[in-house]
Amino acid sequence: MLNLNSIRCLLLAAACLLPSVRAAAQNDTAQNDTAQNDTAKNDTARKDTAEYRQAMASAVRNAAERVLPSVVSIEVIGVAEVAGGGNRQSEVAQDAPSCGVVVDADGWIVASDIIVRRPSASILVVLPDQTRLAATIVARDHHRGLVMLRVESNTPLIPLEFPDAVDTPVGSTVVAVGRYGGDRSPMVSSGILSATGRLEGTMLQSDARVSPSFYGGPLVDLYGNAIGVLVPAVAEGGAPDDTSWYDSGIAFAVPTPVLTNKLERLRSGQDIRKGLIGIVPKAKDPYAEDTELAAVRSRSPAERAGIEPGDSVVAINGNPVRMFQQIKQALGPYDADESIEITLRRDGETRTVTVTLAESIPPLNPQRLGVWLSENAVEASNEADNEAEVQSEVVVRAVVPDTAADGKLEPGDVIKKVDQTEINDVATIGRMLITAVADEELTLAVERDGEPVEIKLTPTPIAGPTLKKTIEQWSGDAPENPWDVQQLRLPDVPNLAAYVAPKPDQVAAEQLAEQGLAMLVLLLAPEQRDPAEALQPWRDAAGRAGVVVCAICSEDEQRWQQKEIDVISRMTTLMAQRVPISASAVAANGALKDTAASAADSMVIAIALSDRKNFAGIAVAADAKPPAVRLRENEPDRALEIMLPIDSLDDGPTWLAPLATAGYPISLGGDTQADDLLRWVRLLQTI
Repeated sequence: MLNLNSIRCLLLAAACLLPSVRAAAQNDTAQNDTAQNDTAKNDTARKDTAEYRQAMASAVRNAAERVLPSVVSIEVIGVAEVAGGGNRQSEVAQDAPSCGVVVDADGWIVASDIIVRRPSASILVVLPDQTRLAATIVARDHHRGLVMLRVESNTPLIPLEFPDAVDTPVGSTVVAVGRYGGDRSPMVSSGILSATGRLEGTMLQSDARVSPSFYGGPLVDLYGNAIGVLVPAVAEGGAPDDTSWYDSGIAFAVPTPVLTNKLERLRSGQDIRKGLIGIVPKAKDPYAEDTELAAVRSRSPAERAGIEPGDSVVAINGNPVRMFQQIKQALGPYDADESIEITLRRDGETRTVTVTLAESIPPLNPQRLGVWLSENAVEASNEADNEAEVQSEVVVRAVVPDTAADGKLEPGDVIKKVDQTEINDVATIGRMLITAVADEELTLAVERDGEPVEIKLTPTPIAGPTLKKTIEQWSGDAPENPWDVQQLRLPDVPNLAAYVAPKPDQVAAEQLAEQGLAMLVLLLAPEQRDPAEALQPWRDAAGRAGVVVCAICSEDEQRWQQKEIDVISRMTTLMAQRVPISASAVAANGALKDTAASAADSMVIAIALSDRKNFAGIAVAADAKPPAVRLRENEPDRALEIMLPIDSLDDGPTWLAPLATAGYPISLGGDTQADDLLRWVRLLQTI
């Protein structure tokens, strides 16, 4: 039985617990309310997401349906084999057909020029109702990758309407439209408009994933306005072929207002080509704030307009420019035969000239002085603020025997000017020699032992028999400490590689930099699987010549693949970080005399036409077969030399002719052995 005191204690405890009980009850109620609110919010979010997706799907479908009546399929019949024989057509060619858009009811159709890049028996246009019509090629826009076709139809076609201007902002949703299959089913891929003015001001860029079946089809906004026509393209140096980026999430399209301005020329049968000007920048970095010109191409529109080396470009058609990349961007959209105004600064004065762009410029015929140069930092007083500033001067380190400079230039000479161009870096004089005119005398202003000296000499062409002599510093006995063969691996690729180079603990980095080592990247035949073993015969010769040799195996035991170009580039970059390299070449075993070509030789040629930043030359076998890649002209700021173990061009393959026409100097190696190949790599460091 409870007494009075016990009852009082129980009542007091209950009173103390009552607030907690009330709080707990309130918390439970609040949590229930919160849970109900969260459930309601989630239901609303799911509803909003579903409604958004439905609305977006409806908008994409409506946009595509608006243009589909004007989208046709293109079939290419009887595509010929590529150069070199065999059945090595690209995946894109095998994935035909592609698309086109009707631009006039009378049968005018614009398509991607991928359909005419190889010979064909016929081209058929397939209408949406599956009617097939034979097409005639009227004209081609080589600059933008388009072709104008004409068909004869009994019924009027439905043309695509092009807006006068593209004002779709970057970040907007866009839709790529195409057709594919026996029933010409619509194909749709959506993405965003990620950039405008891409590829030197010529293209729109989207992240819509497109296959070859979309090429020639329209890129539209969500209102169904055609803002571009899809074409295969890649950024400069991004891949060996324009079709390499298809289905990559990067799609390019020609803006429709630009196409509208070209339709009349194409209808009249006029081919369109990119407009060339012929100026060479002095700055090594295209993004540096420097628009001074190192050289002007001979017989170019720039030369005819009176532009001279040493001029600085101030504006293009009134638009100011501060770096060479801006100049390329401003010139990019213009075609051959179009005129532009170039504003220049010369000797402190500003002048404007009119330049009519050309479709071609006489190819490069790179010349050689025969000197090994270096840049030295020197202090110069700045009278404006009475302080010293660091500048660069170009110094002759050595002269190659039996060259134009032999007997005229001396080690220690400081080159101040070549003709009227001031020289303060090696790249400038290099570009001048690459663009120099054969048999034309140059005047060099030189400082020798503190005194000014004027030297006149005539460079000699790089093309022709390779030099049999080299400078004293690059010849002699093998080093006392033999070079090591070391493994080279990238963590994310299966390719095996090794290299032979100085032992890092026996030669100081400063000493290696002073030697100015070169590098030979040796691609092995696919059946060779041990790079360290392959390097053993090169070990002593590499040490004597001062050329680091890196041997790389293919991923597959039967072939090299285009995707491995990036692997080779990355390994080359990694090597340059480990050892101070001042020049690189890439070669296959077939570059040596009496050694048969392999798949590695074809890979080397593919690298030559795609990766210009890492390599100054390539060496391949005379019987090498070139891959199916698009040939680009040799360029002054990234010139490439090609060497084969032959005595005469008559002994070489037929594919040498278009390379020579495109300005690539062909060196004749003759009876090339390992020492000869390494000497040639060393000479790539000279100018």
